[in-house]
Amino acid sequence: MSTCMRNVMRFSERLLVTVQPTIAEYLQKTSYQSLNDFAAIYWAAIRSKGIMNGKWKKRKQDSYDGWYDCRYESRYIPIDCIRGTFLVDVMVIGFLPENITTNELFLRVFGNHIFEVQLGKSPKTYITKHSYHGNGKVQYEFCFNDKIKCLKVTGRHIQIDETFQLITHTCFQKELPGMFVSKHSHWMNVQTQIVEFRPIHFKELDFLDNRPYILSLKTGYVITTMENNAQILINQSSIFFQNLFNRYFSRLDDKPYVYMMDGNISQTDIIIHIHLSRLGITFEYNASTNIIKSREYSDMCIDKNQWLGSLTGLTFGLLLSPLTTNNYTLNHYPYRKLIVPFGTLQ
Repeated sequence: MSTCMRNVMRFSERLLVTVQPTIAEYLQKTSYQSLNDFAAIYWAAIRSKGIMNGKWKKRKQDSYDGWYDCRYESRYIPIDCIRGTFLVDVMVIGFLPENITTNELFLRVFGNHIFEVQLGKSPKTYITKHSYHGNGKVQYEFCFNDKIKCLKVTGRHIQIDETFQLITHTCFQKELPGMFVSKHSHWMNVQTQIVEFRPIHFKELDFLDNRPYILSLKTGYVITTMENNAQILINQSSIFFQNLFNRYFSRLDDKPYVYMMDGNISQTDIIIHIHLSRLGITFEYNASTNIIKSREYSDMCIDKNQWLGSLTGLTFGLLLSPLTTNNYTLNHYPYRKLIVPFGTLQ
C-alpha cells in the first residue's frame, strides 16, 4: 500500500474516532436500530428476512471506542464502526473449507467456483454472501457433517421463498435409467417433496428454468414438464417394460440406456415413447394396434418376426418392416431395414 493511501486511511479513521461520541449517543437513543438494519442487509443468513431484532451493547464505556456487540440467537456478532469490521462468531467473510470444495457432490455441480461465504445460523454452516442466477434469485448454503462425512447443499430461492436441497445422483443409480442420472443434477423442493431435474452445472444460463423432468416423492412418478405433452416414466421393473425390452430392445442396448414414457393422449389412443438414449433413436408403441413405429424411419415399424429368411432368428440387432398402407400387406414391400448398433450380428 502506498504512503498516500495509508495517510488517507489514517485521516478517515481519525475523523471517525472524533464522531464516535455523537454516533454512540444516536445509537443509544434509537435503541441501536441502525445496527440491526445494517446487519439485516450485510449478513447473508438473514438478508431475506429484511429485519433483525438483536440486543446490542457498547463494548467499552469509552465514548471514542467504535465496537458494539450483539447476541442474535446462537450467534455472537460484533461491529466496529471505525474500521467497518463485521464479524459472525469472530469470523469475517471468507471461503469454503477444503472438505467442502473437494467433496464429490460439490465438484459435480459447482466445479472450481469460489464462493465468498459467511457463517450461517446453524453451526458449521456457510451461506454465500452473494446471490446467484439472474437478479440474485438464489443463495446457497453448505454444511459438512464430519461424523458421517456428508455434504448438505441447499439453495434458497429468495423471490419465491422456497428451499431446494441438492440430492446426490448416486441415490438414483439403481432406481432410474442412466440418462436421468448422468445428465442432470437433482434438487428437491423441501416444502413440496418434488425433485427437479436440472442441468448438472449451476453456471448454465438456464440452470433454474431448464427442468425437463420432475419426480414426486409422494407418488414416485417421474413426469415431463411439457404443458401440452405430459409423459410419465414407466418403471423398468414393470411387466410391460420387461416384456418389450426382453423381446425387442435388449437386442440394441443395455437396460440403463432404454427408457419408456407413457404419453397417454386420450382414453382410446395410448402411446408409449421408447427411447434408446445412448443410440439416440426413439420408437412409438401404439397400445391399440400393438405396432411399434420408428421415429427415425416414420414409414417403418418393428417386425414382430425377427427373422431374415434364415433358419435361425436374430438375437442381436432389430429388424424393421414397412408399415401397412393403402391396403397392402407388409409382404408386398420389397425391403426391410436392420438396425445393428455396434456392427455385430449374433
